[in-house]
Amino acid sequence: MNGTASSIARLALVLAMSAPAAAVAQQVELEGSVKLTPFEAQGVTLSTIYTVDAAFGAKHDVEVPVPFSLAAPRREAQQILAQAKPAGGGPIKIYFTTDDETKRIYSSLQVVTYTMKTDDPQKRLEVGDYIAIELLKQLGTTDDTRLNIRRQITLGDLPASEIVGNFINKEGDQLLVRLVALAKPDSQRGIVGIAIGHPRQGRIKKVEDIYQTSASLAFDTVTLK
Repeated sequence: MNGTASSIARLALVLAMSAPAAAVAQQVELEGSVKLTPFEAQGVTLSTIYTVDAAFGAKHDVEVPVPFSLAAPRREAQQILAQAKPAGGGPIKIYFTTDDETKRIYSSLQVVTYTMKTDDPQKRLEVGDYIAIELLKQLGTTDDTRLNIRRQITLGDLPASEIVGNFINKEGDQLLVRLVALAKPDSQRGIVGIAIGHPRQGRIKKVEDIYQTSASLAFDTVTLK
């Protein structure tokens, strides 16, 4: 897995170096459709649907080996900024920011792809777990990276590998991250959702709060095409 590990290291470095100001510098407005939301329990009535497929790839000149769609919650006083072909790889990154000129990040979701060489269901989960663990190891800029949760879950009706941890970025911020690796059925390709929460915005007090970030909620709605 040396080639995979190298790619993971490059991606993790870019993610760790992403500062809140990057939401403005890198933003690309994507046309998502507004629909009724699956987030009623959070008091959110509307969501923006992003479909990442062959048409998306052709429009934004990015490879989409695993087509998918997801719903991004449209919360009050929060802006959604979506970027195609983001630094670090993958077809899309979505920022959830303050709705003002500062565009401070509440959370962000980047979706990247991976390849595996097995059709065995358990080994496919193990590959996803390996990739998620290696990403977590590479994200932090200090020795304070922590693994809080490591388990297998069901996302929609598909098995997935989940990692939750925390790390310190170059700005000295203690960030929470949830990584979920999901393999496409009958395929040797998969996606990893990387949801990063920024506690300094005041909405994250403990590890479990990562699940209520807009980034994490959005990936929970992912549907593979």
